[in-house]
This record gives sequence, structure tokens and C-alpha cells, in this order.
Amino acid sequence: LTAVFFALNVRFEEDISSILPKDKKIEKLTRVFNNSKFADRLVVTISLKDTSSVGSPDSLVSTAQVFADEVRRHLGEYISRFQDKVDDEKTLQLIDAVSSHLPLYLNEKDYRTIDTLIMPEQIRATLERNIRTLSSPAGLALKTLIARDPVGINTLGLAKMQGLQYDENFELYDNYVVSRDYRHLLLFITPKFPPANTGKNALMLAGLDRIIDSIGSDKVQGTEISYFGAVAVSVGNALQLRKDSFYTQGFTVLFIVVFLGLYFRKKRAPLVILVPVVYGVAFSLAMIFFIQGKISVIALGTGSIVLGIAVNYSLHVFNHYRHNPDMNKVLGDLAMPLTIGSLTTIGGFLCLRFVESEMLRDLGLFAACSLIGASFCSLVFLPQFIGNEKKRFVHKPTWIDKIADYRPEKSKPFVVVI
Repeated sequence: LTAVFFALNVRFEEDISSILPKDKKIEKLTRVFNNSKFADRLVVTISLKDTSSVGSPDSLVSTAQVFADEVRRHLGEYISRFQDKVDDEKTLQLIDAVSSHLPLYLNEKDYRTIDTLIMPEQIRATLERNIRTLSSPAGLALKTLIARDPVGINTLGLAKMQGLQYDENFELYDNYVVSRDYRHLLLFITPKFPPANTGKNALMLAGLDRIIDSIGSDKVQGTEISYFGAVAVSVGNALQLRKDSFYTQGFTVLFIVVFLGLYFRKKRAPLVILVPVVYGVAFSLAMIFFIQGKISVIALGTGSIVLGIAVNYSLHVFNHYRHNPDMNKVLGDLAMPLTIGSLTTIGGFLCLRFVESEMLRDLGLFAACSLIGASFCSLVFLPQFIGNEKKRFVHKPTWIDKIADYRPEKSKPFVVVI
């Protein structure tokens, strides 16, 4: 029970990069990736369902508004920042920065253009255009900019910012980032937790899925919502690792139970033989808790190999006892060879502690400690379960015994084929 208590406190890591060898370049790349705010960002895409219809930015904006309201209402505790629109304040700050350092953005051609802009005829034309702009609804937003730069000199510096545009296929519509064909709209979510915290991020993505399903079925028709990003990949990998580990360990245990049941033809035999295996796993996780406090889920899933090795120890004890019901003699015959054999296997797994891959180091420690616990339990605790059986049973050879008794070296055709 003590081992189980500490085993339950082990922290399971689901970082798939743990399988990679650790050198300076990979560690630097992993550190940059884990601390990059842009890498953490989740990109949400709202698209029109009908690929043959004409782009409708208003439909995209309507869906984005509903989606943004739902996300802010239900997922605020998981999100650090939700960017649906381009902030006007940021735009003004950019214009101020360019205006304050305008000479840095200009070249000789721009200065010749300025000479043209300040000609009386051009100034008159520019001012007339400004009057028309101020008389329109756009004047409410542009009046400050026009007052600060009536002839449009700052536009020469702002034009240089277009060179920083990553993709020309996107533009702003009502302060939303949309594609030029008005078929896609982008939103950006920065999670509060890093990609490694798959538990919290899984809850966030589950909430996003519920919101997307509710919008698609009830509120807005004609659009669909999808998302992608490092967080989604990390959560997907974590869920797949958990599932794979569960299936791997489950199928291994099921196969062992069925095989032992067929071999010994006793209902109690598989459960008794699995006692050292369970003890070994609990002992191993307890030791890992004290040594490093965490283990890779990938290593735990790969540890199904250890189950097949650990069950051999209890199988030797149980099988010898089946042929010789004197437990003292059984332990006398098995103690030395089983201990020496387990030490060599344990030493082989401990050699994995010297490799560069964190996952393989975890596997080596988990396997070695599991085999230590399983061998100890097989020699100390297992005899207490087996030796107290009230009813002695007579061994009846099974088809497995016949296979084990087969001597291929006596078959000349078999030897010739080999």
C-alpha cells in the first residue's frame, strides 16, 4: 500500500520530444519552442461552407462575433489573450512611430516624391481630396491623421511597412483579418498555459469544440470553424499516447491472463502469478517518485515489454511448485539462478540511463525497478500465496507442455532446414 501511495503521486509527462536525443542544439530548439509565445498561439479559421458561392465577409464577421462572445464567456480561465480584431490603438501607435522617425524610412526617390507633394497644385488637389474624405463617414476615423499630415508625407513611410506583410492574400475588413477572396477569417487565441500542460489545454480545446458545435448547429449557418496550432498538436499527441499506453498494457495483461489460464487450468493461477508484476510496477513508480518525480508516458507504454519479463519470475516459482509441492525446496532451487538472471537483465536496462534520450532513460529506470520489485516479490511474497493452498493438484500435461517438450535437435529435416 505504501508503494501504491507514492506511485499515485508520480507526474506523467506527455512531451513527445522526450524521445529525441538531448544535445545542445535540440535542447535550444525545444527551449525556444516551449517559450515562444507565437508557437503557443492557436489560429482559428472561419470559412464559408459553400466553396462555389461568392465570398461574403459579413457572414464571416457575424460568425466571428458570436464565436468571440462565447469564447470570452466560457473559456476566460484558460485563455491569456483572444485577438479577434486589429486594435485601432496599435495602428495609431505604428503611425506615430513612423511619423516620429520618418527620415529613417525614406530614400532619395521618396524625397523627390515629397518635392512633388508640396507643389502648390498638388497641395490644392490633396486638400480637396481631404475635404471630401472628412465629409464622408470615414472622416470620423481619419480626421486626426489628416490634421497631422495634410499633404500625405507620412504615407511614404507607411508604405515601407507593406514589405513586412507575410502573405499578400490577407487584408483587413472591419478590423478583422480576412482572405482577399472573402472566404476565410482568422482569429488568434493565446492560451494561458504552455503546450506541455496538456491537462488544462485539453479542457480548453474541449470547450472550443463545444462552442464550435453549438454555433454550427444552432446560431450561424453557412460557415464552419476549425483551429490549429502547437497546443492542439500537443493535446492530440497526449491523448493518443494515453490511449496507446492503455491499449498496450491492457492487451498485454489480457494475453498473459488468458495464456496462464489455459496453461494451468486454474482460475486462481493467473491472478496469483500477476501479483509480482503488479507489485513490481507499483514499486517502480514509487522509486521513480523519489528519484526524479516524473516519467514519460511513452516510456510507460513501452514498458509493456517489462510485463512479459516480470511475469517469468512468478511463472518459474509457480511452475516449479506445480511439479514439486515442497516450497522450501522450490525456493532453494530457484533463489540463486533467479536472482543472478534478474541482475543481468536489470543491469541491461540500467545501461539505458547513459543514453541521450530522456524517454529511453525513463524506460531503463522503470524497467529496472519493476524487475527488482517483481523478483523480490516472487521470492518473498508469492510463496505465501502459493504455499498455503489447501488442495494439492496433480499436474496434467497440456498442449503447451507438449510444445515445450519438443526437441527440434532430434529432427533431422528441421536441422537441415536451419
